[in-house]
Amino acid sequence: MKYVNSNFDRLINSVEENRKIIEEMKAEVDEFMPEFSDSPERLSRWGHYYFCDDDGGRLIFDLHSPRQHRCEVCGKVYENEILDGVWTYFYRNRAVVMALVSAVVYKATKDKKYFDYAVSVMDFYAVHYHEFVLHNKENNICDSYDTMAWGCGKMMPQGLNESIVAIRFVQAIEILKDELDQEWLDMVYRKMFREMFHLLAPQATRIHNISCWNLSAIGVMGLAFQDQEMIDFTFGSEYNIHEQLKRGVTEDSFWYEGSIHYNFFLLEGISYLFLFSRIYDYDFGEESSRILTNMFIQAYSYAFDNQYLPNPNDGWPNLNLKTFSYIYHTAARAAGEDSQIGNITKIIESCKEPRTILPLSEPYYCKNQVCLEQLLFNIDFDYSSFTPVEKGSCSFPKSNFAMLRNGTWNVFMKYGLNGKSHAHPDIMTVEMMYEGKRVSRDLSNAGYRSKLCNEWHRKTLSHNTVCWNGTDITSVSPGECLYFDDSRVTARAANVYEGIDYTRTVEIRDAWVEDTFLVCGGKDGIYDYVFHLESDFGLDYGFELEDGELGFDKNGYQHVLEVKKANVQGDQAVLYGSLGDKKLKITVDIEGHQLYLLKTMDNPVNKIRTSILLRHTGADPQYHLRMEAAGN
Repeated sequence: MKYVNSNFDRLINSVEENRKIIEEMKAEVDEFMPEFSDSPERLSRWGHYYFCDDDGGRLIFDLHSPRQHRCEVCGKVYENEILDGVWTYFYRNRAVVMALVSAVVYKATKDKKYFDYAVSVMDFYAVHYHEFVLHNKENNICDSYDTMAWGCGKMMPQGLNESIVAIRFVQAIEILKDELDQEWLDMVYRKMFREMFHLLAPQATRIHNISCWNLSAIGVMGLAFQDQEMIDFTFGSEYNIHEQLKRGVTEDSFWYEGSIHYNFFLLEGISYLFLFSRIYDYDFGEESSRILTNMFIQAYSYAFDNQYLPNPNDGWPNLNLKTFSYIYHTAARAAGEDSQIGNITKIIESCKEPRTILPLSEPYYCKNQVCLEQLLFNIDFDYSSFTPVEKGSCSFPKSNFAMLRNGTWNVFMKYGLNGKSHAHPDIMTVEMMYEGKRVSRDLSNAGYRSKLCNEWHRKTLSHNTVCWNGTDITSVSPGECLYFDDSRVTARAANVYEGIDYTRTVEIRDAWVEDTFLVCGGKDGIYDYVFHLESDFGLDYGFELEDGELGFDKNGYQHVLEVKKANVQGDQAVLYGSLGDKKLKITVDIEGHQLYLLKTMDNPVNKIRTSILLRHTGADPQYHLRMEAAGN
């Protein structure tokens, strides 16, 4: 098979919608390419710095503002050398993406200008690649590949991003391959891709998503240029791609790090290698093909019914399956339209929910709707023809996840971890949907260098779980699913804090959901059960509130915006919530507890959540919360 769909030329020009997409792409290329200018003297810096410390909003990458960086939420302008370096990272990423887009535009229009644009960008970076400084995201300068710190890049701030660049350049070359001069190809291969191999190979030294990207880039370069050393390293080195999939993917077909964002991020890198293996008739391996295919299928299974994704651990908020449709399109090109992946790709494209975006390493979508991969690979798919895939409740015991679903409720539970990589201290957290509307979701986080990422998003208090003595959960160990069926899950986690065990049961019926949370271990202290409600969740109640204090000033408590203490008579507190035209009654058992209502930060903080907190002083608290339809 070839990289570009054989029907691309015919359908890109004969379908009016496709012609409009190409015109939009041309406009973006024409805006950027004539002014393209870069220098190896500029050091790129880590994209995770590019977030506002005040509210967690991403800073706006403005082509015309390399020294001033404005927050998309509050408008605050930052000026410093680190952010200037991040601007350089975004600029280079934009240049690489625009080279790829230019290649697609040329393929569609045969306008030589766009061929020249694509080649000129790749030519610049290949010719000057040896001049770029070897450095890592902490800005440590290294003398050679032999002595470099793990994670180094040259054009980019780390080897991970260098891998993404390598794959995108090879994609552009693959599109233009039949018209590229062999002497030029030899130069690019020798001066850039061989150097990238020497940079990336020493970094593929562990079972990790970054190693998978390194290996995928090496493999894609090797297959495209028939470099046997690169191919052998990808598929035969100590931490080769087969080992990554065999050891890094759980029996539930989920990447071990426990982040749905990183699960898809890993799939992105490997899906390119999977496709290039098909193009160059290289055996990807039966076991690796099966694992990869099952990961795509399973990912559809654990999405909520409205195709939004749960967001445990590190990642970005508000992701949905359309966020990652470009990865499904890549895998569908390799697997075929009639495959399970092809069918799911069509289901994702048929969803009416808008695509949510990624703040870093964003792929190219025209008007955030149509990705390059859909045009290049699957332009001839019949998107009106697919087989619906019914989704029921599902358990992922090796990944510490469970999803309960019926026609009314979706509840996702995370009850353990498979290690500390990308982990949040939130064992026994839940996320909840009611009739397709979000009741409570995980915030994920802002960029890792953001103040709020480390002082709020990665804290126990910002999640729907129990916090002991104002400290973060310490366990990074797996939990245990004690019971699971279509309507109920019970899970246990031992030593969540040393000597303290949690057991949580969530049960759903058509009209209601119940959450029962048990703590045991006999350790006295202050236990705070927290349940965060979405920012658009209106809340009414018939009891009085007074100003309150929680008494802790760190581990996220310092970022609580408002604390109100509830004066409630009896053993239960009743609250009424509204999600648009949906009404819910919330009943909370308060015997032995003090009820607080908090205002807490969303991600980013241009929205504010209302949070229910039940405080118990003593040992072994038990909590119970029930939500049910309240009528209109």
